[in-house]
Amino acid sequence: MPDSTRDRAHQGRDKRGLILESAIKVFARTGYHGSRVSDIAREAGIAYGLVYHYFKNKEEILETIFEEQWSGFLGAVDAIADGSSATEDKLLSIAGLILNAYRVRTDWVKVLVFEIQRSPRFRNPDQIRAISRLFQIVARILRDGQKAGELRDDLDPDIACYVFIGGLDIVVTSRVLELIEIEPGTPDEAQYHLKVARTMVDLFLNGIRNPEGDS
Repeated sequence: MPDSTRDRAHQGRDKRGLILESAIKVFARTGYHGSRVSDIAREAGIAYGLVYHYFKNKEEILETIFEEQWSGFLGAVDAIADGSSATEDKLLSIAGLILNAYRVRTDWVKVLVFEIQRSPRFRNPDQIRAISRLFQIVARILRDGQKAGELRDDLDPDIACYVFIGGLDIVVTSRVLELIEIEPGTPDEAQYHLKVARTMVDLFLNGIRNPEGDS
């Protein structure tokens, strides 16, 4: 490929990525319905018409954000599931990944929670399959844990995975809604999210019953 062609392709990827990142910021700030393509162009510092060179409309931009961001997230979860760690450590890694996402990618998590997960627009078979992949990966981790004797084998992992992911989803949503605030005096937000992740995994694996209270 000639250098000039390669440079144009690289610039095209950069512009496309800039549009997507700008759209995430705009959607997080004003919501999907309250945003216009011109707002995205202004955020990106590019001409209004250039957005349409890469995307048909605002809906395609949102769909692309979901597809690319979710694909990267699933790749990270898959890597955790394929590792050799114990089940508890895998669940802790996934919980930490999900909870820490709000710290490192706050705008993206807001868009995921408000504009994607709870939107009737995202109900086509491909998007449902993409979401279900997360539950399938966690269920696989739980099955492997049962086979290894680390988890009870009398429970259905396909149901348990929904309990685990559902709990994490509620915590993340509560962070987005600012119902859960960082503890005063916490020096490192990442450490706080790790503490929350440990709490979630411990509750999931061990429950809240005090063993010493059993008769």
